[in-house]
Amino acid sequence: MKHLPVAFSNFQGFTMQKKLIALAIGSLAGISGAAFAQSNVTVYGLADATFDFISTSGPTGTTRGAPDYNRVQSNGSRLGFKGTESLGNGMSAFFQYETAVSLDNGAGGSLFASARDSFVGIKSEFGAVKLGYFSGPNRELAGKLDVVIHSDGVGENSALLGKLGGRGKYFDDRYANSIAYISPNFSGFEATLQYQANENKVSASPGLNTSLLELGLTYNNGPVFLGLAHGKLKEKNDPAVVDPITSAAYKPTFNLGNQEDATETRLGGMYTFGDASVRAIYTRTKANGSTGDLKQNVWGLGGTYKVTPNGKLLAQYYKANDLSGNLGGADLSKTGAKFWVLGYEHSLSKRTTLLAHYAYLKNDDRTSAVAGGKGFDFGDGKTGIAGSGVKLSGLSIGLNHTF
Repeated sequence: MKHLPVAFSNFQGFTMQKKLIALAIGSLAGISGAAFAQSNVTVYGLADATFDFISTSGPTGTTRGAPDYNRVQSNGSRLGFKGTESLGNGMSAFFQYETAVSLDNGAGGSLFASARDSFVGIKSEFGAVKLGYFSGPNRELAGKLDVVIHSDGVGENSALLGKLGGRGKYFDDRYANSIAYISPNFSGFEATLQYQANENKVSASPGLNTSLLELGLTYNNGPVFLGLAHGKLKEKNDPAVVDPITSAAYKPTFNLGNQEDATETRLGGMYTFGDASVRAIYTRTKANGSTGDLKQNVWGLGGTYKVTPNGKLLAQYYKANDLSGNLGGADLSKTGAKFWVLGYEHSLSKRTTLLAHYAYLKNDDRTSAVAGGKGFDFGDGKTGIAGSGVKLSGLSIGLNHTF
Protein backbone atom coordinates (compact mmCIF):
# COMPACT_ATOMS: atom_id res chain seq x y z
CA MET A 1 0.00 0.00 0.00
CA LYS A 2 2.92 2.33 0.64
CA HIS A 3 3.92 2.13 -3.05
CA LEU A 4 0.49 2.95 -4.43
CA PRO A 5 0.87 6.73 -4.34
CA VAL A 6 4.15 6.52 -6.25
CA ALA A 7 2.63 4.25 -8.92
CA PHE A 8 -0.40 6.42 -9.14
CA SER A 9 1.81 9.48 -9.51
CA ASN A 10 3.78 7.82 -12.32
CA PHE A 11 0.55 6.89 -14.05
CA GLN A 12 -0.67 10.47 -13.86
CA GLY A 13 2.62 11.74 -15.31
CA PHE A 14 2.48 9.26 -18.19
CA THR A 15 -1.10 10.25 -18.95
CA MET A 16 -0.17 13.93 -18.92
CA GLN A 17 2.75 13.26 -21.31
CA LYS A 18 0.43 11.52 -23.75
CA LYS A 19 -1.94 14.47 -23.64
CA LEU A 20 0.90 16.91 -24.29
CA ILE A 21 2.20 14.81 -27.22
CA ALA A 22 -1.30 14.59 -28.69
CA LEU A 23 -1.73 18.36 -28.29
CA ALA A 24 1.63 19.02 -30.02
CA ILE A 25 0.79 16.73 -32.92
CA GLY A 26 -2.60 18.36 -33.28
CA SER A 27 -1.02 21.82 -33.26
CA LEU A 28 1.49 20.84 -35.96
CA ALA A 29 -1.28 19.34 -38.05
CA GLY A 30 -3.24 22.54 -37.68
CA ILE A 31 -0.28 24.65 -38.74
CA SER A 32 0.42 22.38 -41.71
CA GLY A 33 -3.22 22.40 -42.72
CA ALA A 34 -3.32 26.20 -42.58
CA ALA A 35 -0.20 26.40 -44.74
CA PHE A 36 -1.68 24.08 -47.32
CA ALA A 37 -4.97 25.97 -47.25
CA GLN A 38 -3.18 29.24 -48.03
CA SER A 39 -1.05 27.74 -50.81
CA ASN A 40 -2.84 27.02 -54.08
CA VAL A 41 -0.07 25.67 -56.32
CA THR A 42 -0.68 23.42 -59.32
CA VAL A 43 1.97 21.32 -61.03
CA TYR A 44 1.02 20.76 -64.66
CA GLY A 45 2.56 19.83 -67.96
CA LEU A 46 2.36 18.40 -71.42
CA ALA A 47 4.24 15.48 -72.95
CA ASP A 48 3.97 15.43 -76.73
CA ALA A 49 6.14 13.39 -79.07
CA THR A 50 5.69 12.41 -82.71
CA PHE A 51 7.50 10.33 -85.26
CA ASP A 52 7.83 12.56 -88.33
CA PHE A 53 8.39 11.61 -91.97
CA ILE A 54 9.87 14.72 -93.61
CA SER A 55 10.11 15.08 -97.38
CA THR A 56 11.70 18.07 -99.12
CA SER A 57 12.39 19.15 -102.67
CA GLY A 58 13.80 22.23 -104.31
CA PRO A 59 16.80 23.72 -106.12
CA THR A 60 20.11 21.91 -105.75
CA GLY A 61 21.53 24.84 -103.80
CA THR A 62 18.99 24.42 -101.00
CA THR A 63 20.38 24.24 -97.45
CA ARG A 64 21.28 20.64 -96.51
CA GLY A 65 20.56 19.55 -100.09
CA ALA A 66 16.80 19.13 -99.54
CA PRO A 67 16.94 15.63 -98.02
CA ASP A 68 14.15 13.25 -97.04
CA TYR A 69 14.56 12.10 -93.44
CA ASN A 70 12.79 10.88 -90.30
CA ARG A 71 12.88 12.28 -86.78
CA VAL A 72 11.34 12.03 -83.33
CA GLN A 73 10.00 15.46 -82.43
CA SER A 74 9.05 16.93 -79.05
CA ASN A 75 6.18 19.33 -79.80
CA GLY A 76 5.59 21.93 -77.11
CA SER A 77 6.31 19.53 -74.24
CA ARG A 78 6.46 21.50 -71.00
CA LEU A 79 6.52 21.47 -67.20
CA GLY A 80 4.96 24.25 -65.17
CA PHE A 81 3.98 25.50 -61.74
CA LYS A 82 1.21 28.01 -61.19
CA GLY A 83 -0.70 29.28 -58.24
CA THR A 84 -2.75 32.00 -56.59
CA GLU A 85 -3.04 33.51 -53.13
CA SER A 86 -6.02 35.44 -51.84
CA LEU A 87 -5.05 38.86 -50.47
CA GLY A 88 -8.50 39.85 -49.27
CA ASN A 89 -10.88 42.57 -50.47
CA GLY A 90 -11.30 40.76 -53.79
CA MET A 91 -7.58 40.87 -54.64
CA SER A 92 -5.25 37.97 -55.31
CA ALA A 93 -1.67 37.35 -56.38
CA PHE A 94 -0.82 34.84 -59.10
CA PHE A 95 2.26 33.36 -60.70
CA GLN A 96 3.40 30.89 -63.33
CA TYR A 97 6.80 29.29 -64.02
CA GLU A 98 6.96 27.21 -67.19
CA THR A 99 9.84 25.58 -69.04
CA ALA A 100 10.02 23.65 -72.27
CA VAL A 101 10.95 19.98 -71.94
CA SER A 102 12.92 18.34 -74.75
CA LEU A 103 11.74 14.73 -74.95
CA ASP A 104 13.63 13.86 -78.12
CA ASN A 105 17.23 14.90 -77.45
CA GLY A 106 17.44 16.33 -73.96
CA ALA A 107 18.25 19.82 -75.28
CA GLY A 108 21.90 18.94 -75.72
CA GLY A 109 22.24 16.94 -72.53
CA SER A 110 19.67 18.71 -70.34
CA LEU A 111 16.05 17.60 -70.06
CA PHE A 112 14.85 21.18 -69.73
CA ALA A 113 15.11 23.34 -72.82
CA SER A 114 14.07 27.01 -72.96
CA ALA A 115 11.74 29.14 -70.86
CA ARG A 116 8.07 29.45 -71.73
CA ASP A 117 5.39 31.83 -70.39
CA SER A 118 6.53 32.80 -66.87
CA PHE A 119 5.23 35.72 -64.85
CA VAL A 120 3.94 37.10 -61.56
CA GLY A 121 0.98 39.40 -61.13
CA ILE A 122 -1.93 40.74 -59.13
CA LYS A 123 -5.63 40.88 -60.01
CA SER A 124 -8.85 42.36 -58.70
CA GLU A 125 -12.26 43.41 -59.96
CA PHE A 126 -10.46 46.12 -61.96
CA GLY A 127 -8.41 43.63 -63.99
CA ALA A 128 -4.95 42.10 -63.76
CA VAL A 129 -1.35 43.25 -64.15
CA LYS A 130 1.48 40.80 -64.78
CA LEU A 131 5.23 41.07 -65.36
CA GLY A 132 7.68 38.62 -66.89
CA TYR A 133 8.27 36.69 -70.10
CA PHE A 134 5.11 35.74 -71.98
CA SER A 135 3.14 35.71 -75.24
CA GLY A 136 1.45 38.81 -76.61
CA PRO A 137 -2.04 39.27 -78.10
CA ASN A 138 -0.92 38.55 -81.69
CA ARG A 139 0.57 35.18 -80.73
CA GLU A 140 -2.37 34.32 -78.48
CA LEU A 141 -4.87 35.03 -81.27
CA ALA A 142 -3.02 32.84 -83.78
CA GLY A 143 -2.87 29.97 -81.30
CA LYS A 144 -6.57 30.26 -80.50
CA LEU A 145 -7.48 29.89 -84.18
CA ASP A 146 -5.08 27.03 -84.96
CA VAL A 147 -6.80 23.68 -85.55
CA VAL A 148 -3.97 21.35 -84.42
CA ILE A 149 -3.80 20.32 -80.78
CA HIS A 150 -1.95 22.88 -78.62
CA SER A 151 -0.87 24.68 -81.85
CA ASP A 152 2.36 22.70 -82.16
CA GLY A 153 4.25 20.55 -84.67
CA VAL A 154 4.48 20.58 -88.46
CA GLY A 155 0.84 21.67 -88.78
CA GLU A 156 1.11 24.81 -86.66
CA ASN A 157 -0.28 27.91 -88.43
CA SER A 158 2.69 30.13 -87.51
CA ALA A 159 4.52 28.67 -90.53
CA LEU A 160 3.44 31.68 -92.61
CA LEU A 161 2.31 34.27 -90.07
CA GLY A 162 4.44 37.33 -89.41
CA LYS A 163 7.47 36.19 -91.43
CA LEU A 164 7.53 38.87 -94.18
CA GLY A 165 8.77 36.51 -96.88
CA GLY A 166 10.88 34.60 -94.38
CA ARG A 167 13.00 37.67 -93.59
CA GLY A 168 12.49 37.23 -89.85
CA LYS A 169 9.91 36.93 -87.09
CA TYR A 170 9.01 38.73 -83.90
CA PHE A 171 5.30 38.75 -83.18
CA ASP A 172 5.00 34.97 -82.73
CA ASP A 173 7.71 34.80 -80.08
CA ARG A 174 7.31 35.40 -76.36
CA TYR A 175 8.27 38.90 -75.24
CA ALA A 176 10.97 39.29 -72.60
CA ASN A 177 10.89 42.19 -70.11
CA SER A 178 7.12 42.53 -70.47
CA ILE A 179 4.34 44.10 -68.46
CA ALA A 180 0.68 43.70 -69.38
CA TYR A 181 -2.72 44.87 -68.19
CA ILE A 182 -5.69 42.55 -68.79
CA SER A 183 -9.12 44.08 -68.34
CA PRO A 184 -12.04 42.42 -66.54
CA ASN A 185 -14.36 40.37 -68.72
CA PHE A 186 -17.43 42.41 -69.72
CA SER A 187 -20.06 40.04 -71.16
CA GLY A 188 -17.39 38.25 -73.20
CA PHE A 189 -15.27 41.32 -74.08
CA GLU A 190 -11.69 41.53 -72.83
CA ALA A 191 -8.74 43.82 -73.62
CA THR A 192 -4.99 43.36 -73.18
CA LEU A 193 -2.34 46.07 -73.34
CA GLN A 194 1.26 44.82 -73.31
CA TYR A 195 4.56 46.71 -73.27
CA GLN A 196 8.04 45.28 -73.80
CA ALA A 197 10.61 47.46 -72.08
CA ASN A 198 13.67 48.94 -73.80
CA GLU A 199 16.26 47.21 -71.61
CA ASN A 200 18.88 47.17 -74.39
CA LYS A 201 18.88 50.94 -74.89
CA VAL A 202 22.21 52.45 -75.94
CA SER A 203 22.18 56.26 -75.73
CA ALA A 204 25.73 56.82 -77.03
CA SER A 205 26.29 56.81 -80.78
CA PRO A 206 25.76 54.40 -82.48
CA GLY A 207 22.49 54.03 -80.61
CA LEU A 208 19.85 51.39 -80.00
CA ASN A 209 16.43 51.61 -78.36
CA THR A 210 13.99 48.75 -79.01
CA SER A 211 10.52 48.50 -77.48
CA LEU A 212 7.14 47.08 -78.34
CA LEU A 213 3.54 48.00 -77.60
CA GLU A 214 0.75 45.54 -78.39
CA LEU A 215 -3.01 45.73 -77.98
CA GLY A 216 -5.49 42.87 -78.11
CA LEU A 217 -9.29 42.87 -78.08
CA THR A 218 -11.35 39.66 -77.89
CA TYR A 219 -14.99 38.66 -77.68
CA ASN A 220 -15.68 35.13 -76.47
CA ASN A 221 -19.29 34.28 -75.76
CA GLY A 222 -21.02 30.99 -76.51
CA PRO A 223 -20.30 29.73 -80.02
CA VAL A 224 -18.65 32.98 -81.17
CA PHE A 225 -15.06 34.07 -80.74
CA LEU A 226 -13.63 37.23 -82.34
CA GLY A 227 -10.20 38.75 -81.95
CA LEU A 228 -8.21 41.79 -83.07
CA ALA A 229 -4.53 42.37 -82.26
CA HIS A 230 -2.09 45.09 -83.26
CA GLY A 231 1.55 45.43 -82.30
CA LYS A 232 4.24 47.99 -83.09
CA LEU A 233 7.96 47.26 -82.73
CA LYS A 234 10.36 50.22 -82.63
CA GLU A 235 14.02 49.27 -83.04
CA LYS A 236 15.69 52.67 -83.51
CA ASN A 237 18.93 50.96 -84.43
CA ASP A 238 21.96 52.86 -85.70
CA PRO A 239 24.52 51.15 -87.97
CA ALA A 240 27.11 48.86 -86.41
CA VAL A 241 25.63 49.12 -82.90
CA VAL A 242 26.41 46.32 -80.43
CA ASP A 243 23.49 44.88 -78.46
CA PRO A 244 24.47 45.26 -74.77
CA ILE A 245 22.40 42.18 -73.84
CA THR A 246 23.97 39.75 -76.33
CA SER A 247 27.32 41.56 -76.83
CA ALA A 248 26.91 40.95 -80.58
CA ALA A 249 26.27 43.24 -83.52
CA TYR A 250 22.57 44.11 -83.58
CA LYS A 251 20.63 42.60 -86.47
CA PRO A 252 17.36 44.33 -87.40
CA THR A 253 14.48 41.88 -87.17
CA PHE A 254 13.38 42.03 -90.81
CA ASN A 255 16.74 42.94 -92.35
CA LEU A 256 15.73 46.39 -93.54
CA GLY A 257 18.71 48.35 -92.30
CA ASN A 258 18.89 51.14 -89.75
CA GLN A 259 16.02 52.75 -87.84
CA GLU A 260 13.77 49.77 -88.51
CA ASP A 261 10.15 49.72 -87.33
CA ALA A 262 7.56 46.97 -87.81
CA THR A 263 3.86 46.40 -87.17
CA GLU A 264 1.67 43.30 -87.06
CA THR A 265 -2.14 43.40 -87.31
CA ARG A 266 -4.38 40.34 -87.03
CA LEU A 267 -8.13 39.95 -87.26
CA GLY A 268 -9.81 36.58 -86.85
CA GLY A 269 -12.70 34.60 -85.51
CA MET A 270 -14.17 31.18 -84.84
CA TYR A 271 -17.72 29.85 -84.81
CA THR A 272 -18.58 26.55 -83.14
CA PHE A 273 -21.79 24.73 -83.99
CA GLY A 274 -22.60 21.25 -82.78
CA ASP A 275 -19.67 18.96 -83.54
CA ALA A 276 -17.95 21.37 -85.93
CA SER A 277 -16.02 24.62 -85.90
CA VAL A 278 -14.87 27.05 -88.59
CA ARG A 279 -12.03 29.57 -88.20
CA ALA A 280 -10.59 32.42 -90.25
CA ILE A 281 -7.74 34.89 -89.83
CA TYR A 282 -6.31 37.79 -91.81
CA THR A 283 -2.92 39.31 -90.98
CA ARG A 284 -0.68 42.10 -92.25
CA THR A 285 3.03 42.47 -91.47
CA LYS A 286 4.76 45.77 -92.31
CA ALA A 287 8.34 46.89 -91.81
CA ASN A 288 10.46 49.81 -92.92
CA GLY A 289 14.04 50.90 -92.50
CA SER A 290 16.89 52.65 -94.25
CA THR A 291 16.92 50.16 -97.15
CA GLY A 292 13.20 50.33 -97.93
CA ASP A 293 9.77 49.19 -96.80
CA LEU A 294 7.86 45.93 -97.23
CA LYS A 295 4.49 44.51 -96.31
CA GLN A 296 2.81 41.16 -96.72
CA ASN A 297 -0.74 39.91 -96.18
CA VAL A 298 -1.47 36.37 -95.00
CA TRP A 299 -4.90 34.79 -94.65
CA GLY A 300 -6.08 31.42 -93.46
CA LEU A 301 -9.17 29.22 -93.15
CA GLY A 302 -9.63 26.19 -90.95
CA GLY A 303 -12.17 23.84 -89.46
CA THR A 304 -12.71 20.80 -87.26
CA TYR A 305 -15.39 18.12 -87.17
CA LYS A 306 -16.04 15.38 -84.60
CA VAL A 307 -16.69 12.22 -86.57
CA THR A 308 -17.07 10.15 -83.38
CA PRO A 309 -17.43 11.11 -79.70
CA ASN A 310 -13.64 10.71 -79.38
CA GLY A 311 -12.40 11.37 -82.92
CA LYS A 312 -11.89 14.71 -84.67
CA LEU A 313 -10.95 15.59 -88.25
CA LEU A 314 -9.16 18.89 -88.85
CA ALA A 315 -7.97 20.94 -91.80
CA GLN A 316 -6.56 24.38 -92.52
CA TYR A 317 -5.24 26.33 -95.50
CA TYR A 318 -3.02 29.42 -95.31
CA LYS A 319 -1.68 31.65 -98.07
CA ALA A 320 1.01 34.33 -97.93
CA ASN A 321 0.51 36.85 -100.71
CA ASP A 322 3.44 38.36 -102.58
CA LEU A 323 5.49 41.04 -100.84
CA SER A 324 4.69 44.62 -101.74
CA GLY A 325 6.44 47.92 -101.11
CA ASN A 326 9.75 49.39 -102.23
CA LEU A 327 13.12 47.72 -101.76
CA GLY A 328 15.43 49.52 -104.15
CA GLY A 329 13.20 48.72 -107.12
CA ALA A 330 13.47 44.94 -106.55
CA ASP A 331 11.01 42.61 -108.26
CA LEU A 332 8.65 41.43 -105.50
CA SER A 333 6.59 39.01 -107.55
CA LYS A 334 6.28 35.31 -106.62
CA THR A 335 7.49 35.91 -103.06
CA GLY A 336 4.62 34.23 -101.20
CA ALA A 337 3.80 30.69 -100.10
CA LYS A 338 0.98 28.20 -99.58
CA PHE A 339 0.46 25.93 -96.57
CA TRP A 340 -2.20 23.32 -95.87
CA VAL A 341 -2.81 20.74 -93.16
CA LEU A 342 -4.99 17.65 -92.79
CA GLY A 343 -5.23 15.69 -89.57
CA TYR A 344 -7.04 13.36 -87.22
CA GLU A 345 -6.95 13.41 -83.42
CA HIS A 346 -8.41 10.65 -81.25
CA SER A 347 -8.95 11.07 -77.50
CA LEU A 348 -8.09 7.94 -75.53
CA SER A 349 -9.07 9.83 -72.35
CA LYS A 350 -9.55 13.42 -71.22
CA ARG A 351 -5.77 13.78 -71.04
CA THR A 352 -4.35 11.48 -73.72
CA THR A 353 -4.72 11.98 -77.47
CA LEU A 354 -3.41 10.04 -80.44
CA LEU A 355 -2.71 12.27 -83.43
CA ALA A 356 -1.83 12.12 -87.10
CA HIS A 357 -1.11 15.35 -89.01
CA TYR A 358 -0.02 15.87 -92.59
CA ALA A 359 1.35 19.29 -93.57
CA TYR A 360 2.49 20.62 -96.94
CA LEU A 361 4.25 23.95 -97.53
CA LYS A 362 5.24 25.36 -100.92
CA ASN A 363 7.44 28.43 -101.32
CA ASP A 364 6.87 30.47 -104.46
CA ASP A 365 9.60 30.63 -107.08
CA ARG A 366 11.22 33.82 -105.73
CA THR A 367 10.55 33.84 -101.97
CA SER A 368 14.26 34.17 -101.14
CA ALA A 369 15.33 35.98 -104.32
CA VAL A 370 14.78 39.42 -102.79
CA ALA A 371 17.85 40.51 -100.80
CA GLY A 372 17.50 39.49 -97.15
CA GLY A 373 14.76 36.92 -97.70
CA LYS A 374 15.03 33.29 -96.60
CA GLY A 375 11.68 31.76 -97.51
CA PHE A 376 9.18 29.92 -95.33
CA ASP A 377 9.56 26.81 -93.15
CA PHE A 378 7.27 24.91 -90.78
CA GLY A 379 6.56 26.67 -87.47
CA ASP A 380 7.61 24.92 -84.24
CA GLY A 381 8.23 21.83 -86.37
CA LYS A 382 10.74 23.66 -88.58
CA THR A 383 13.20 21.72 -90.70
CA GLY A 384 15.87 24.39 -91.25
CA ILE A 385 15.28 24.06 -95.01
CA ALA A 386 13.80 27.04 -96.86
CA GLY A 387 14.26 29.04 -100.05
CA SER A 388 12.84 29.85 -103.44
CA GLY A 389 10.76 26.98 -104.83
CA VAL A 390 11.34 24.75 -101.80
CA LYS A 391 8.53 22.32 -100.98
CA LEU A 392 8.16 20.67 -97.58
CA SER A 393 5.85 17.90 -96.48
CA GLY A 394 5.62 16.30 -93.09
CA LEU A 395 3.60 13.40 -91.71
CA SER A 396 3.50 13.32 -87.90
CA ILE A 397 2.15 10.39 -85.90
CA GLY A 398 2.31 10.56 -82.13
CA LEU A 399 0.89 10.91 -78.65
CA ASN A 400 -0.11 13.95 -76.61
CA HIS A 401 -0.62 13.69 -72.83
CA THR A 402 -1.50 16.50 -70.44
CA PHE A 403 -1.21 16.35 -66.65
